[in-house]
Amino acid sequence: MGPGGGMGAPGGMNPSQPMQNEKEEGPAEEAPEEETRPADLAPLPGYPEQNKRKLQIFEVDGYLRLRADYMHNFFLGEGYTSLPRTNPDGTPGVGLPPFPEPLECQRPTGGSITSNSANPGLNQNNPGSTCTHKNIGGANLRLRIEPTLNITDMVRVHAQFDVLDNTILGSTPDTLAGIYKQSSTATSAATTSSAAATASPPTAFQYTTQDPPTIGQNSVMTSIVAKRAWAEIDSEFGSVRFGRMPWNFGRGLFYNDGGCPDCDVGTTVDRVMALTQLAGHQIAVAWDLGPQGYTSQQTSLGQQSPDGYPYDLSQNDDVLQLMASIVRKDNPVQLRERVDRGEPVLNYGVQLVYRNQGNTVTTMAPTNVATTVTPGTQALTPEQLNQAQLFGAYSFTPDVWAKFYYKALTLEFEGVGVFGKIEHPGLLVADGKPTTMRQMGWVAAAELRLYRDSFFVGVETGGATGDQAEDPSQYLNYRWRFVQQPNGDHAINDFHFSPDYHVDEIFFRHIMGTVTNAIYIKPQTAYWYELGGNRAIGINGSVIYSMAQVPVSTPGNSINYGIEGDIGATYRNTGEGVYGGVTWGLFFPMAALSRPASLFPNDYVDASSAQILRIFMGVRF
Repeated sequence: MGPGGGMGAPGGMNPSQPMQNEKEEGPAEEAPEEETRPADLAPLPGYPEQNKRKLQIFEVDGYLRLRADYMHNFFLGEGYTSLPRTNPDGTPGVGLPPFPEPLECQRPTGGSITSNSANPGLNQNNPGSTCTHKNIGGANLRLRIEPTLNITDMVRVHAQFDVLDNTILGSTPDTLAGIYKQSSTATSAATTSSAAATASPPTAFQYTTQDPPTIGQNSVMTSIVAKRAWAEIDSEFGSVRFGRMPWNFGRGLFYNDGGCPDCDVGTTVDRVMALTQLAGHQIAVAWDLGPQGYTSQQTSLGQQSPDGYPYDLSQNDDVLQLMASIVRKDNPVQLRERVDRGEPVLNYGVQLVYRNQGNTVTTMAPTNVATTVTPGTQALTPEQLNQAQLFGAYSFTPDVWAKFYYKALTLEFEGVGVFGKIEHPGLLVADGKPTTMRQMGWVAAAELRLYRDSFFVGVETGGATGDQAEDPSQYLNYRWRFVQQPNGDHAINDFHFSPDYHVDEIFFRHIMGTVTNAIYIKPQTAYWYELGGNRAIGINGSVIYSMAQVPVSTPGNSINYGIEGDIGATYRNTGEGVYGGVTWGLFFPMAALSRPASLFPNDYVDASSAQILRIFMGVRF
C-alpha cells in the first residue's frame, strides 16, 4: 500500500503520485481517427528469389599434395616368359613380368622367346635377373577443390574438381606438343612435314616449358577434371540428395569415397537418394543410374553436335541399382563425450545393394568404313555398333559394419558379400554358360590408445575370396589383367577391396593393385609427439604377412605371398593445414610369387625383394 491509498504495481510498492483534479462526468469523447500510415513506411512487396537472398555463403575445401615415389625391383626380378599370350591388338606375345620392367631392360622381339642367342639380354632360366636396371620413380601432383554453395540454410550444392589430377611432374614438356597429330600424319622421318617437325623442340633435353595436359596433344586427360556435382535439400521430414556424388560405407572396405589425402580413385555414383532420422538411426534409400551403355555422344552424332541433347541408344542395356541402408553413428562431439565418461558406445550399420542388367552391347571395330580402323576405335554411326545381346545378370551386395568404443579400446569390423548370377556371361566364361558370383571380403581391426592418445597399438586382419581361374602370362595388377573363366568353371569368386583401402605400400597397393585372393595379418603402432600450437611429429610402423586364399591361381601355386615392413615419419600442423613426411617399405616375396621349375620349365626363378621410398607433402584447406 502506498500513501494516499493507491495500489502499487504488482510486485512491490510505488512512490506516491500527486493528486490530480478529477474530470467532471459527461459523455465520452469520440476516439480520434487513426492516422494514415505514410506511403514511405508501407512494407515492401516480395521480389523474385527472395528466399535465396537470405544466405550467401560460398565455402571451399580441398588440398594440394605432392608425392614422390622411388620404387626398386617391383617386378620382383622376374622378366618375360615363354608362355603364349595375345596382345590387345591381336598379335601374339610372350608372358609378362609381375610388374612392368624399366624400359632399359632387354625384352623379347618377334612375339616369342626362342633362344638366348636371339635374345642376349634374357636368360630363359632366370628371366629379369640379367637386367641391371631395377628402379622406376617419379613425382605426381593434385590440387583438389571441393566448393559448397549454401543457397539457403536448407539447400546446398557441392562439387569436386581436380586440377592436374595425379599428373606426373615433368610428363608434359613442350617436346610433346602435337605428338598424336605428328604420329598419325607422318609415316617416316622423310615424309614428316617441316611444320610438324618444328612445332616443338626435337628432344626432351631441349624442352623449354611444361604444357598443360591436353587430350589429343600430350595426354589422355585434361588439366581440370570435374568429378562430382550434387545437391542436398533438407526438410522437416528428411533430406534429398541427387547428382553425381561420393559413396562411402563403414570402414571403406568396398564403397570408399576416396577422401583421404593419399587416395587416388574413390567411389562415385550417379544417384537420387532420400534420407531421414528415426530413433537415432539414419535410414536411406537410393536409386542409382549405373552404366547406360552406348550413347549418342559416343558416336558421330555427338561429334556433329557436342552441345546438343544426348540420347541413350538402348534402354535394356542399362544397369539398374537400388540401395537401402540403416546406420547408427554418433557425431564426433557426442562420441568423444560418451567415451570420456567411460560409456561403452556401439555404432553400426547395414546396407543392401541390388543390381541388374538385362542386355549388353559388346564393342566392335567399325566395319562400314572405307579406311582401315584399328580395334577399339570409336564407332562412327549407331548402325556400326553391335546389336544388344542378352546378358541377364543380377546381384545382391550386403554390407555389415560395426564399431565399438570403450575407454581406450576400439574394435571395428566390416564384411561385404556379392552374390548373384549371369545367365549369358559372354566373354567372361569360355563356354558362355550361366555363371554364379560368390565373392566376400572382410576386415577386423583393434586399436588401443595410450598415454593421452599419443601412443597407438593395433592389429588388423582381413581377406578377400579368390578364384581358381588364372593367367600367369599377364601382370599381377588387377587393373591391367583380364582372366577368363575356363571351360566348366561357372563361378566368379574373386573379390576386390577398394583400391583406396590401403593396407601396405608395395604388394597390395602397387603390385596387386588391391587386396584380392588374399588373407593378411597386420600388427601396427604409432606415436605422436605434440610440439604445441597444433603441431606434432608422428612415427609409425607396421608388418604385413599375406597369404593366398586360393593358392592354385598364384604364379607359384603356393599359399605364402610374403612379408612386408613399412615405417614412416610425419609432420603435421593442423592449425595451418600443412603436413609432410617420408615412408620406407621393404617386401620379401615368398613361394606364391616365385616361378617353380615344375610350372615354368624354361623360365623358373625365385622372386626377389622390392623396396619403396616415398616423400609426401601437402596443404589442406
